[in-house]
Amino acid sequence: MRKEGEEIMELKHDPVPGYRTVFYIVLTIASLYLAVILVRTV
Repeated sequence: MRKEGEEIMELKHDPVPGYRTVFYIVLTIASLYLAVILVRTV
C-alpha cells in the first residue's frame, strides 16, 4: 500500500514516430486476410 503523501511512480517514454501507422497497416492486412479466408470457406 501507498503511504499518505507518497507520490506514485510512473514509467513513461516518448512515442516513436511511425509505429502507429505500421500498426494500422498490419491490422488492416490481417483483417483482409481473415476476411478472404472467411469468404472462401463459406
